Amino acid sequence: MSKTKIRSWNSFGSNFERYRIKTMRIVIATENASLSMSGEAGLPLYYFDRLRANNVDVWLVCHERIRKELRERYPDELVFQKIYFIKDSWIQALISKIGVWAPFWLRDMILGPLIYMSTQSRSRSLVKQLVQKFDIELVYSPTPISPKSISFMYGVGAPVVIGPMCGGLDFPPAFRYLESPVTRLSTYLGRAAAEVLNWLIPGKLQAEILLVANSRTAKALPKGTKGKVYEVVESGVDLSLWQPSERPESHPDSPTRFVYMARFVDQKGIPFLVEAFKQVAERTNSVLELIGSGELMEATQAQVATLQIQDKVNFYGWVPLKQATDLIRECDVYMVPAIRDCGGCAMLEAMAVGMPVIAANWAGPGDYADSSCGILVDLTSKEDFVNGLAEAMIRLAESPELRQQMGKASLERVRTSYFDWDAKVERVIEVFEEAIAENQPKLASSHAKPAVQS
Repeated sequence: MSKTKIRSWNSFGSNFERYRIKTMRIVIATENASLSMSGEAGLPLYYFDRLRANNVDVWLVCHERIRKELRERYPDELVFQKIYFIKDSWIQALISKIGVWAPFWLRDMILGPLIYMSTQSRSRSLVKQLVQKFDIELVYSPTPISPKSISFMYGVGAPVVIGPMCGGLDFPPAFRYLESPVTRLSTYLGRAAAEVLNWLIPGKLQAEILLVANSRTAKALPKGTKGKVYEVVESGVDLSLWQPSERPESHPDSPTRFVYMARFVDQKGIPFLVEAFKQVAERTNSVLELIGSGELMEATQAQVATLQIQDKVNFYGWVPLKQATDLIRECDVYMVPAIRDCGGCAMLEAMAVGMPVIAANWAGPGDYADSSCGILVDLTSKEDFVNGLAEAMIRLAESPELRQQMGKASLERVRTSYFDWDAKVERVIEVFEEAIAENQPKLASSHAKPAVQS
């Protein structure tokens, strides 16, 4: 099957008799499984918890560094004993010591990957042992989410499912000036090297099923993948935590509050948002709430001062999640000006509480929102993007009724488009059932006893 062809989710629904299993036996193999770390490290825990809640027998293999956190998270010994940890080898310890004195590029491009590969190699050995010991039916790797990253999960004695992956994304053509020639060259070389490494370490090539967030990610998979490719949204929102809140009628004298929560970096589009808000502040009674920090923090504060909109822009820095959640709920419109963002968990969380969104019409944000729940702004040029953001903000600032309407549509879209975690896990379980069912004949053949000759 071509790696760029994504099979319809219902393709096996009509042609494939679902393999019903009372209790599947699955091992999740990952580097980190932690809610205290940022980004994708929390994904394995979401799957671990929800798969158990769905009557799936689950084991977890991860790095020793998060033992303490997981011990506190799972005080039940029956749960914790199903978590296996990979300790650092003496080689890894040596590399880590060297890394303290090494320049950033050496740690990032060479030493870090070496440590990762060492951990994953030993993780593979442990997974093979668990497959044999507990008759594991499937090995699942939810991370790393990059389609080019290598996977050591091959030849482990059970079918392997990897994903959902998300990536293969470049800057929009009109914004590629933000990438330096050095960065562009390193990206090209990194992707070329990844192709070679995936042939040497063929986990992605031999996986039974590969889950991708979209067609862009499917095209970024290593050449030579043989498994089926299904589309499953990478980001998700926990609807038990992000409950909808009433959006009261705005008082005519109350300002419209636009909120941004993300890192202060070029790819998140924060400079364009601030520039656009200058027009909004001049024409409406609005406030811009900025949550987060990053390398552009000081530059953004200077930009606000230069534009003379200090009295209309509030900087909060990074705040605890509960405080950030409460602040978002008090605002009117969620802003996602990201020009290179594969996913958008925070955006889905804002939609889940019933907020309209204004987002760049590119990649993840452009996939998650539609015209019913927000306004998508094209990135044809910097000027068009800035003006488009400003026009969208002014439009919503001047129409409380439209904000109410789009807010309700946001909630509906999250609930009906498989963006919530429960729906995601249900879809992933269906994939597991297919992979296990199709592997049964192979297992039966390999376990068949040789005929006894008389």
